[in-house]
Amino acid sequence: MTTSSPATGAHIYIITGASGGLGRGIAQTLSKRATEQHPLTLVLVGRNKERLALTEAAAKGPHVRTHAVSGVDLMSLAQDTTSLIMDALASALEQANDQGAPALVALINCAGTISDLSKSIGDYAEQEILAYTQVNFVSYASLTTAFLRDTARYGSARICIVNISSLLAIEAFPNWGLYAAIKAARDQYLKVAAKEHAGCANVKFLNYAPGPLDNDMQADVRRQIKDPEQNKLYTDMHLQKKLVKVADTSRVMCDLLDSWDFESGAHIDYFDVVPA
Repeated sequence: MTTSSPATGAHIYIITGASGGLGRGIAQTLSKRATEQHPLTLVLVGRNKERLALTEAAAKGPHVRTHAVSGVDLMSLAQDTTSLIMDALASALEQANDQGAPALVALINCAGTISDLSKSIGDYAEQEILAYTQVNFVSYASLTTAFLRDTARYGSARICIVNISSLLAIEAFPNWGLYAAIKAARDQYLKVAAKEHAGCANVKFLNYAPGPLDNDMQADVRRQIKDPEQNKLYTDMHLQKKLVKVADTSRVMCDLLDSWDFESGAHIDYFDVVPA
């Protein structure tokens, strides 16, 4: 990967799932890169107001502005949550006008949940499938579509949508039926968008798999996963401190966006960039 300096001008990011974990790590990484030449505005989206405030505090900097959108419930109507987020983006853009036309407007979709990893494909109830799809795909697709439509007006600015993906989007493992299927669907949604914007050099889409992270979600995986081989694998990685640090994978993802030389629609894994 070729690294380069970020495009000069204001950078504006929406980060969903910003209340903690990877979302917070990305916000912190971006805040450290903000300068007078490319000031940063973060629209931080999450359910928990108190935890979102902690992310705001962690992302503070002399060239950083933050807008918190709390109380977002992905089980509610997708159009309602999408409108709430896009209104916050419009407000952030209006306040950032004194920084000049944006050089980059990006959406990073971190929000998501793991499915019940004690279950196999034959164990799911229809309502469980519907609820999981609403939270992890319908809300994602709605926001992705609205963001792409509303940012089409920004002319020469770079427009980017990042889907936080997973190895499970391209490789199957037991007990991950719902999670893997939705991750694959999210990947494909951006791949189609990339084909539709093949002639637009300033519009790109990225499916980024951050690796097995050393965070609360991975702890939940170790507690829930029914498959004994995976349980041992993740437990050994945890004990041997081989899980990926949030700060490290956030840095790699931000480097990819700064370089702007990735193939639009690509699925890029942390270990594609940093060999295991």
